[in-house]
Amino acid sequence: MGGGVGISVHGKFRVATKNLIFAMPENALGLFPDVGASYFLSRLPGFFGEYLGFTGASMGGTI
Repeated sequence: MGGGVGISVHGKFRVATKNLIFAMPENALGLFPDVGASYFLSRLPGFFGEYLGFTGASMGGTI
């Protein structure tokens, strides 16, 4: 969550499990996406990155 996302998403290999929680809680508080998050959020398909960036919503690994 938060800083962990920004550090790990820019790596060469990304590993996700069913216990994954993706969240950027600082966005829900009215702050901007940090640690380069705006770079990868802007490259997500559709308006998914904008949604995550504006709302600070979290995603879980299980359905």
